[in-house]
This record gives sequence, structure tokens and C-alpha cells, in this order.
Amino acid sequence: MVASAQKKITGTTWDVYLSVLTSGEPIGVRDVWRNLNLSSPSLAQYHINKLLDMKLIETTVEGKYKASEEEQLYALRSFIRLRGRLVPRLVLYGAVVTGILFSYLILWPFRWDFRDLVVIFVSLFSIFVLLFEAYNQYKGLRIT
Repeated sequence: MVASAQKKITGTTWDVYLSVLTSGEPIGVRDVWRNLNLSSPSLAQYHINKLLDMKLIETTVEGKYKASEEEQLYALRSFIRLRGRLVPRLVLYGAVVTGILFSYLILWPFRWDFRDLVVIFVSLFSIFVLLFEAYNQYKGLRIT
């Protein structure tokens, strides 16, 4: 995937791009129109044409649209697509830290000494910060 810093989209075009990107299968103009409650299908087609010109989406054989595998906006570099959803990478990092904490609690002899308390505190704090920032990133997408 080529991250393209020059391509900037906002407003309804951004919402249309997210709708196409997160749909599990190719999506048509009327689907975009209904999903985003736009005023007319021609407005959805206008924004789709803008995205086609930017090469962020491409047309399928059936005449529907899907996200381009070669292009991706720079703003989405910290997200991964997982089963049609955009998931912040920080969620995965939080899951790794959680796994390390559980491994420590299960495999290490626990004595409630200073080392154990520091490991638990640092791990819980890290998990909280990672998940809080992931929530803020996801909230910033404005997925409708």
C-alpha cells in the first residue's frame, strides 16, 4: 500500500470513502446513498467520482466500487482492516501488553513484592493508555 500524503479528502467525500473501505464487498452508488442518508444518488456518484479520480477506489466488473489495494490515505496508516472494520493498531499493541501481563501472572511465582507491583502497575497503565488512544483514533474517523 502506498501512503499518499498529497491526497486529502474531507466531509462527505471522507464519509463515502470510509463507507466503501469498510464495506465487506463491492458497494454500489445507491448503497452509498442509503448508508450515508445523502440527498440524492447523484450526490453519492459525485463523491465516488472524486474518489475514482484520486484512485482511492476502483470499479469492479459488476459496476460497483471497492477500495483500491494500491492506494491508501496517509490518515489511515495507523489502522488495519479486519473483517471490513477499521481497527486502530494500538488495540493490537494493547492486546500484546495484556498477553504479556497474563503470562507474567500465570508463569511467574507471585509474591506481592516491589517487582510484582511495578510490573502490574506499568502493564495496567500501558494497557489503559493504549486503549484510550485507540478509542480516540477510532472516534476521530466519524464512521457513520
